[in-house]
Amino acid sequence: MRRLALFALPIVIALVVSASAFAGATTYAGNSYWPAGQSGASWFSPSWFQNVFYKTSSFDTTVTFIDNTSYSWHFTVRSWATYVETHWLSSQTKKAYCRANTAGSSWAACTAYS
Repeated sequence: MRRLALFALPIVIALVVSASAFAGATTYAGNSYWPAGQSGASWFSPSWFQNVFYKTSSFDTTVTFIDNTSYSWHFTVRSWATYVETHWLSSQTKKAYCRANTAGSSWAACTAYS
């Protein structure tokens, strides 16, 4: 029994590590010009944990998560930075959401990670 446990443990660890390597990234919004008020959202999923807004130039943006019961915003970040991110480490069903608060004339994309 001890031999079986010693043999199985590395296999279990390898499976766990390889499964986490297949974690998904979904770009749910992307454009070369973002007018003020333009937004994008992923689909609802319990697996999203990170939401990122990538921009090639600085303009005012917001990233957040929206839950599927009260539709409240959670862990909202508003910034002019070219890389804006937020995290919600919860198994609650949610969607990633991003929004341009002012016009941005550069390439930008929003990506959710699971």
